[in-house]
Amino acid sequence: MDLKVLKLGTECLDKATCLKGTLTHWVVNMGGDVYYLFQPKGLDEEGQPIKRLILELARLKFDVEMFETVDVPLEILGTIVTDKPSGFTGMAVEFVRHVNGCFHVVIQPQGILAKTKNPIQKGDFDLRSCTGKKIIELSNAERKKSKEECPSPTSDTTQREQPRCVSDTVPQR
Repeated sequence: MDLKVLKLGTECLDKATCLKGTLTHWVVNMGGDVYYLFQPKGLDEEGQPIKRLILELARLKFDVEMFETVDVPLEILGTIVTDKPSGFTGMAVEFVRHVNGCFHVVIQPQGILAKTKNPIQKGDFDLRSCTGKKIIELSNAERKKSKEECPSPTSDTTQREQPRCVSDTVPQR
């Protein structure tokens, strides 16, 4: 399904904080809501990038030509998917699009942890490594080409680099 979104890598302004920054990711959830990860320009007192913000379109000041249309397999959301390498299985609840074009799917397993009674934490995985009834699997050649054109971020980056926390902070309607 075609989704009209702001181009990642776009520099824009957060109207609430008046910070200038760059859109590094966007997230679309099962309800079709889109949120943007906004990296303000600048470093904190420890020399690290300022903490990213999660913003909806209404908070951003941008030019109309900053939009693009992206084909997003929204039909996968709400279905059961599995990350092949780890076996992590659950419902696909969100897509995360990285600035390099890579798509990740956020998977929410069923159940709770016996010790804490907390829900099992969701995780995000490169869509190309997942299987499910609605996922069209790529051939080895297609997968290799896709990874060269849109490499996935590595899993050992720090929390500041990973959008993994997006699902825990994006407001749900």
